[in-house]
Parts: sequence; structure tokens; C-alpha cells
Amino acid sequence: MVGAYTYYLRAAKYILLLFAAAKLYFLLVNMASFEDVLSFPEIWWNGIRLDLSILGYVMVLPLLLGLLALVFPRFSAIFSLVYWWLIWLFITIVVAVDPYFFNYWGQKTNLGFTQFLGKENAGLDSIETSTYVIALSFIVLAAYWFYRYGQHLLVHKVAHTWPSTLLLLVCSIGLIRGSIDKVPINVSSAYFSSNNLYNNTAVNAVWNFLATEVERDKHAALVFFEDDEEVIALLTDTIPKNDYADLVVVNDSTNIILIVLESFSAKAVGFLSGPTYGATPKLDELMSQGVSFKNAYASSFRSDKGLLAITTGIPSGARQTLTNFPAELAAVPNIFQLFKANYKTSFYYGGNLEFANIKVLFKDADKVKSQWSFNSMNRNAWGVHDEVVFDEFANDFLAEQQPQFKMIFSLSSHEPFDVPNFNAKKEPYLNSIAYTDSCLGVMIDKLKTSPKWKNTVVIITADHGTIRPDNAPIYDAINFKIPLLMLGGAVQSSAMINEIVSQADIPATIAWFLGDTTSFAQHPIIKPSNRAFYSYHDGITMVSPNCTQYFDLGQKNYLFPACNPPIEKAYYQRANKSFF
Repeated sequence: MVGAYTYYLRAAKYILLLFAAAKLYFLLVNMASFEDVLSFPEIWWNGIRLDLSILGYVMVLPLLLGLLALVFPRFSAIFSLVYWWLIWLFITIVVAVDPYFFNYWGQKTNLGFTQFLGKENAGLDSIETSTYVIALSFIVLAAYWFYRYGQHLLVHKVAHTWPSTLLLLVCSIGLIRGSIDKVPINVSSAYFSSNNLYNNTAVNAVWNFLATEVERDKHAALVFFEDDEEVIALLTDTIPKNDYADLVVVNDSTNIILIVLESFSAKAVGFLSGPTYGATPKLDELMSQGVSFKNAYASSFRSDKGLLAITTGIPSGARQTLTNFPAELAAVPNIFQLFKANYKTSFYYGGNLEFANIKVLFKDADKVKSQWSFNSMNRNAWGVHDEVVFDEFANDFLAEQQPQFKMIFSLSSHEPFDVPNFNAKKEPYLNSIAYTDSCLGVMIDKLKTSPKWKNTVVIITADHGTIRPDNAPIYDAINFKIPLLMLGGAVQSSAMINEIVSQADIPATIAWFLGDTTSFAQHPIIKPSNRAFYSYHDGITMVSPNCTQYFDLGQKNYLFPACNPPIEKAYYQRANKSFF
């Protein structure tokens, strides 16, 4: 008989060894050169938290059985044997096929293979015999080890006591969550490299499998139209009536800065909505100096969805959290991939990049700075305050000699709106907006004094709007309206553009600056399409000049009589189907 702590550590040792072997196996199957093997320690280290999370899940039931054994010892022993066999075989099967899922289809293990089981599909026949042999050999060897040794080590008489077992249950829950921070662990926690193979090796195959399959139904592509031609007809783009390309002049060394402001609703921007809630005197001033957009809309109501649209052009998918699918995201263009080797790219954020998997959106940047990159105690519950991050961002920009693309995402205007020594507004949300606005002003004034300013274009926008401060209905377009402007020495004159644009048009805009007109389907904001799609939790909306219509996915009906053809349905179906 062994003690509960010894038993837990023993189980942890063998499960973590299995996952380490699985990572090495994955890397060996998919590696391009021997140098990949030399990267294994770093890969293993970046994936260990997901391994520990699965360990936490696996150990919950044995611990509960340990408590049950105090009352029903015989039943508990039989159940424990069955449980460990099932768990070991499940883990072994998933990790055995995982390298080949990636090798064949560029994604981690999931139940997508079932689409190849129909009589008309020849998918399974296309898999090489050696794949079956190697994967089955891995399973057989792991099962044989468990039969000879594992079951005797893991299915063991344990001296459980209530205090020790409850403490270990708490430990398991901590491992499952993977963090004592506000943000629980997710797939992106293992992403550390621009090399997609290394990231996928680091990601625990079992964790990814379970996360993908639990989310699958929620993320299934919605079908409104059976005929693709109907979708195409509805989405046939007309040539934009107005072209504002002459307002911005760039060259092959123009610096591009993208500033994304947390929760900056147009309601709080006096330049756009008047003084009732206005809290942005510096942004108002900047919008009068540059090229500003009167009718810009966010893609959704959350940061992860807004950042997805801003970096990839992918529209938000209502309830869907598309950053939970890094394999699919790896296959779509990202603004950080647009820049040639002469550019230095970077992303700055004072918070935790594992929030909602947003880390995956910035893996291609040359440099990423997040919460623990800043040596400052000037923090709130979410991370380092904007005045610190903005100052370091500006200093790094001024110090770099090469052309740059730099992106920054502010933090301080996130709930709970806790900002340091700043009391410009009584309402907490508006006060936090005013604080970040002041930080923005200091940074822009600093950049303007540099010779670099002459050859720089700055794009300023928001990740999303809010229902604050007037608590409009969630679907209302006013909640999604955001500021959007361009300024800098590359901007030739000030202008107010009235056409409708979307934050999802920003990647196409940056690509256009670089002479790339094919990577993104949207029109650049300087050639506005005059419509914008957005989604809320259970609905999708298209804003156009003469009409805004809201389709509710739960009710499967329009909230108000439709005033346009169902463009929002076609747009959402095409984007959703394309992504999945």
C-alpha cells in the first residue's frame, strides 16, 4: 500500500513521460531536418502546461474513487482497473495517430476522419501502409507496457485519507485550469514559435482533441443556402464609387503602426458622437488632423473576435470563437506575414496573450511583448497599464533603424476600469477611456517629434464597441460603431470619409500599402465597400447605406422586417464554410 501523494506523483511521472514520448514521436514523423530534434527541449517545455492540465483531468476520478474506497473498497478497485485501461488506451490512440493527422491534413487529431468512411470516399486508401504499421506499433507497445507494468503501478492499493485526497483534488483542479490568473489555460499557451511544426508538436494532442470535439457542434458551418451560386450572386461586389488612395502615399520603407484601443466605442468619442459621453479629447484632435472614418464598425463584441478580424480579415462568427482553431488559422493570411525581410514586425500588449487564444494571432511577429515583458508594478487585474506599455512601444519604435510594422493593443479601458491616479470622469468606463486617450496623446506627440514621422502611417481603431454607457440593445449597430483613422507623415491631407467600412478591411488596407491586392478579399478602407458585417452572441448583421438588418440565429428570423436581400446570411455562410 502506498500513500496518496506517492500515488499521485507516480501517476504523474508515467503520464508525463508518455506525453513527452508522444511529442518526440510527433516531431520525428514530421521533421524536415535534424535541427528540429535539437529544438525538442524548448518544444517540450512550452507544451508542459497542457500536459499537466490533462494530468489534472485524468487524476480527478481516481481521487474520487479513493474516497469511495473508504466506504466500498471492492467496487472501487474494479472500477479503477477499468478506468485506467480506458484512459491509457484513449491517450495512446490519440497520440499515435496525431503525427499523421498533421502530416496528411495539417491539423491535430480530431474526428474529421469519419468523413472518409463512406463508400464513395477513398481517403483511408490513400494512407500509406507504413503509417498504419507505425501508428499501430506505437499503440501495441504502449498497451503492452501498461499490461506488464502500468496497471500494477497505477491500479494500486492506496492509503487515501480525506485531507490528503481533498488536497490532491484541489491540486488537480489547479492543473486543469493551468493558471491562477483570470485567464485559464488554452491551446495557444503552447504556441511560442513562427514554426508551425514546433507549435503543433508542443500542443498536447489529447487536450486539443477534447477541446476541438467539445466545440465542434457550436462551430459547425451554418447553411442558409443550398445553392452556392445564390451565395455568389448575393455577394457579387460592385466597384467602390469613391477612391481615396491619393490621401496616403507610401513607399517600400514606410513605417506602419496599428493601434487598437480596448473597448473604445464611438459613443465615447466626441468627434463621432458629440459631447454627451465624449471622453477622448486627444483622439478627437487626431481625428480632425488625419483621415477619419465616420461609419466604421467592429466585427463583434469581444477582443478575440475583433483582433481576429483586424489581423486576418476573418469576420466574427457569432457564438464561435475561431481562435480556438489554430490549425485553421495557420492556413489563412495574417498581416504579420505580409512584410518582407527588411521590415521588423512586433506586437505589444500589457496583458495575458493566452486570453481567448489570441496568442495564435501574433505568432508570426518578429517580437511579441506581453504582460511579463514589462518591468513595472503599475498594473491592474488584467496586466500592465497603458502609460507603461505605450511609452516602451514608442521608445522601441524610435530606436529601431529598419522599417517597421508595429501593432499595440491597449488594456486599461477593460473591466473593471481600474486606472492609476486618474479621475477625469465620474463614470468608471468613461474615465478609463479618458485615461487611455491621455496615454495615446503622449505617445503620438512623442512620435511626431521624430524624423521617422515623415515616412510613417498610423492606423488607430478599436477592438470592439460596447453597450455602455447607454445600454442600447445588444444587436444595435451603435454598440458596434468604433473610431477609425489614419494619420502620420504619409497621410497627405485630412479628410472625413462617410462611407461604411469595417475593421475587417484593415488587413486588406495594409496589404494595399505593400502592393498586395490578392491576399485578402475585402476592399481597403481607402476604397470603401460601403457595407460592414458584424455578429453578436446569437445574431448576424449587415450595415449598408440605406438599411441595417438583424438576423437572429436562435429565432431563425429577422428582428425587424428585412429591408435588403439576405446579404448577411450569404456573407456569414461563405466565411464560415471557408474557415472550417
